[in-house]
Amino acid sequence: MTWLQRVVAVLVLSLLSACSGIVNFEKPQVNLAGLEVLDLGLLEQKFVVSLRVTNPNDMALPIDGLKMKLDVNGQPFATGVSNQKVTLPRLGETVVKVNVTTNLSNIWKQIKAIQSKTLAYTVSGQLFVPLVPGGISFNRQGELSSLGAAVAK
Repeated sequence: MTWLQRVVAVLVLSLLSACSGIVNFEKPQVNLAGLEVLDLGLLEQKFVVSLRVTNPNDMALPIDGLKMKLDVNGQPFATGVSNQKVTLPRLGETVVKVNVTTNLSNIWKQIKAIQSKTLAYTVSGQLFVPLVPGGISFNRQGELSSLGAAVAK
């Protein structure tokens, strides 16, 4: 075994022993915090979705990106990605802004469906965290009232 292989083995064992101490890790919570119009084109519309990410753990959590999908009334509405790097403070929260796009077809379906006073939504996706292969998935459902306030379920 070469010197470099020994160093790598010691580092891997150290990381594994450190991870074994993380017994009560809870997934961060992700909630819809806002939706702003960026650009309304004929075929494509762009929005900024604000996601409030809450860390219920007693340790800071680095996030180096995310991908998300927003469904409204059970229909796909918009998708987006962000490579924004943030550190969720221990027992804290932060707002991450994600540029999303939708198309005229998705908007038209929602306009036809706005006969009720509330819109059901689902925001889902993945938070990309170093050392967590595949990231941490999230899925949150809620409703938008006629006043535009988001109510998580």
